[in-house]
Amino acid sequence: MRKPRAIDVAALFAALVLSAAMKISWAETIAMPHGLSVEIPEGWVVEGSPEGTLSKTGLRRVRFVCQSEACEQTQETCTILMREQKIEGEDDTAKLHALYASPFKRYFRLRAVLRATGRDAEIRKPLELVRIGDREWHRVETDARHNYKSGLFAETVVDGLYVGGICKSCETGEERHLSGLQILASLKSNRDAIAN
Repeated sequence: MRKPRAIDVAALFAALVLSAAMKISWAETIAMPHGLSVEIPEGWVVEGSPEGTLSKTGLRRVRFVCQSEACEQTQETCTILMREQKIEGEDDTAKLHALYASPFKRYFRLRAVLRATGRDAEIRKPLELVRIGDREWHRVETDARHNYKSGLFAETVVDGLYVGGICKSCETGEERHLSGLQILASLKSNRDAIAN
């Protein structure tokens, strides 16, 4: 395991201080298909139906858009993706770790997120397992060139179901995607409520 660099620790500390200082006003809890829900901050809305749209490949998308005054510049969006079919097996952790167990899968994932970010995009934060809220996620961040949005791409497994998040922003500062991370961190399933 790599030793954290001083700049990583400083950036993490700054993010923690900033998020602790921010008083987030939650607008509402959004119930989505498969017994999943997220909380969206004040100023965010669901674009279309909370049921989302289903593609021919079986990928459901529920899109959230920030319409607050602060987002006039950042143009933030966050999309939650869900597969209709559960991943085979019993253990969510093992399924999550298996998503990018091979170097080829990691390579193709990185290529895909760079393509989705735009021409000349770069990796800003590497593809790695991180804790967002109560769950582990595979997360990678991209840095976009002029006229494109930077992206936060994250994936987890909830009750056997693949769940992804794509959050995009025009923000170019060190701290990006704070609202998107809060949306992902709020992800809950009906099973979570029963367990508590």
